[in-house]
Amino acid sequence: MSQKTLLTKITDISQKMASEVHLRSLRDSFIITVPFLVLAGLFIMVNFVFLDAKGVVGQWVSADTLAAIRSIGDRILTGTMNILSLMLVVLISWNIANKRKFTAPMIPAMVSLAAFLVLMPGTISIVPVNASEAVQVSGVISLGLTNAGGVFMAIITAIIATDLFLLIAKTRWLQIRMGDEVPPMVTQSFQSMFSIMLVVLAFALVAAIVKVTTGKEVHEIIQAIIQAPLVHLTTNLPGFLVLTTLTNLLFSLGIHPSGIINPILEPPLLVAMQENMSAFARGEVPPHIIVLPFRDLYGHMGGTGGTLALLIAIFMRSKISSHQKLGKTVLAPGLFNINEPVIFGFPVLYNPLIMIPFIIYPQINFIIAYFATQFDMVSRIVAYVPWSVPPLLSGWLGSGGDYRNVILQLILIALGVMIYLPFLMAYERTMLKSKVDALVEEMAAEQPSTAEVATANNEAPAQNALAALNNKTIILSCNEGMSTSIMANKMRQYAQSQGCDVSVYAINIGRIEEEYHKADLILLGPQVVYMRESIIENINAACPVLPINTQYFSKLDGKSAIEEAAAQLASARAI
Repeated sequence: MSQKTLLTKITDISQKMASEVHLRSLRDSFIITVPFLVLAGLFIMVNFVFLDAKGVVGQWVSADTLAAIRSIGDRILTGTMNILSLMLVVLISWNIANKRKFTAPMIPAMVSLAAFLVLMPGTISIVPVNASEAVQVSGVISLGLTNAGGVFMAIITAIIATDLFLLIAKTRWLQIRMGDEVPPMVTQSFQSMFSIMLVVLAFALVAAIVKVTTGKEVHEIIQAIIQAPLVHLTTNLPGFLVLTTLTNLLFSLGIHPSGIINPILEPPLLVAMQENMSAFARGEVPPHIIVLPFRDLYGHMGGTGGTLALLIAIFMRSKISSHQKLGKTVLAPGLFNINEPVIFGFPVLYNPLIMIPFIIYPQINFIIAYFATQFDMVSRIVAYVPWSVPPLLSGWLGSGGDYRNVILQLILIALGVMIYLPFLMAYERTMLKSKVDALVEEMAAEQPSTAEVATANNEAPAQNALAALNNKTIILSCNEGMSTSIMANKMRQYAQSQGCDVSVYAINIGRIEEEYHKADLILLGPQVVYMRESIIENINAACPVLPINTQYFSKLDGKSAIEEAAAQLASARAI
């Protein structure tokens, strides 16, 4: 099998997986929950580090005052971390129904929420305040089932309940028809009445049957059969290394892993993160070394592949001016772990000499960080830290304020520089050796730019090159809309400087189906170009969907990108 055929197969499989409705819905739903988890992580730090009764503040503030202040954080934790599963069951269901073009996606979302609560046990065992023995109580819901402990039950419930609802909703003889004078929302509710009733009834019957036949609740079975094994797989060093190696390999092939590996990797690691946060809040030793931020704190410093170390190596030893210029351009985004311009512009993509450290270096970091944590040389991660927090600060926040984790990050970055340097120097020697031949070939193959061809075809004067963009909207998109937001800002600034009235903004890939009707042109970041065909299909080819020029993207060249966009729109209008 040729390399091209193998890559084509990998790309096809990746596109199918990334386009799968349920995986896309999981990805989009988890993205929405991130701000809540960040807020929870912040107040874990505030309550149990800064406001610790044994700390500095405790020496100056009375215990009652401290408890009153901490109660604010406790309430925030209840409204964020402790309702994660409730948020997910609604978000996942809504996203599935929306992506399947159901006219009122909030209805199946509420059905899924009802089904999730139907599966809850009727009585639970709790230990009262200031008591030592547990008692059975009814009429309450355990936070242990609405926080990350219920994530897998929420995912399974949302998928099954939504699909079942949509299937039943298609059955016309189960719909109640009403007159045109009835408000649309009322009509939708009554048309869905039997679907709602049957789905909730089905879940109630399943919960009762499972309880009678096994003596256990549904959540206990999901915990034993699905959640616990997956948490063990992903928090186990070998399993984690396999999944993160695949993540870096896919990225080095130009395929963003968010819709492929992350739906497998992130939910169990999120559960592990929740267990660490809860244990830390109780004053216990956190049970897990590997949790969701572990990946970003130690392996993704500068972005996937730990490319901050590559940028430092470029500043230290690079002899090629284009590399030095690229390093200066992308350093600021790189500090916030946004490194698509490096991956596609340096490039890492299909570059064997750089792909090797890109894939291997983070795995070395993970191994070192794992054993450093296991031997108590650094603290375990106890606060959720988003991937975009800069290195060093992320280590301090995630560890609950332990400077040793910051030192470990510094050591790992220095190690990364040493690992990247020989590969960088070998790559540059290869480039310098063939520089003359490459320049000759480039000059021989040089063609007029897209913008020049379009301008020539339309016989438009140079000063009107951007006329095609007036009153138009260009939407840029990548996995989370971070790197493309920087590019969109550059494009918008240049267009405004030329007096061009064009709207340019960036969104994450999950919002394209919500926003495409506003767009005259959609530009995809290089990391999601492999999804182009499925996106065109999902929006019914409502507008052109094209890749951003990789060279312009890597240099954050807004001028060239906006000029090419004008040419593309002019060409599309001429057809």
